[in-house]
Amino acid sequence: MPVKSQEPISQGLAIVALLLNILVLPGLGSIIGGRTKDGVIQLVLFIVGIPLSFILIGLPLMFAMWVWAIVTGVQIVKEAKV
Repeated sequence: MPVKSQEPISQGLAIVALLLNILVLPGLGSIIGGRTKDGVIQLVLFIVGIPLSFILIGLPLMFAMWVWAIVTGVQIVKEAKV
């Protein structure tokens, strides 16, 4: 269930949010894009997955958070005002 932000963000900021989710840290772009709850969950679970990756459990968790962050970023871009 998508959560609408108070006011739509600009297209440029939405693209920056998507790029942050893809290239820098999953969840960071979601927070900047106005989806704070989703972004915090993505960020925390990704960070938890880092030490768990040493026992291979964290790799699927990190991948899942990365994919979820990309989907959230694309939704932010779609909802952005032109």
